[in-house]
Amino acid sequence: MPLLLHLMMAGVWASTVVIHTRRLFRLARVEQLARWEDRVRLRSGANRIWWWLGQQEFWRGVIPDCLRAMEITAMIFLIAWGMSM
Repeated sequence: MPLLLHLMMAGVWASTVVIHTRRLFRLARVEQLARWEDRVRLRSGANRIWWWLGQQEFWRGVIPDCLRAMEITAMIFLIAWGMSM
């Protein structure tokens, strides 16, 4: 049972990370860099990712999802604590 609860928490957090990493890459248009092999293009892509990490538009979507993941983690913890008593 504890293994299942750990897997559920890891799944919630992993899905949050994957969703927002994909969103960051989409905002920075990283898929366009796959066509070019120039180091200057790759550096400009990294700069675009870094720039988007500083924008409020990106974080407006991340913060509510992280709070939701924290809420689910707390609920799983309380369920596990209640089952152990």
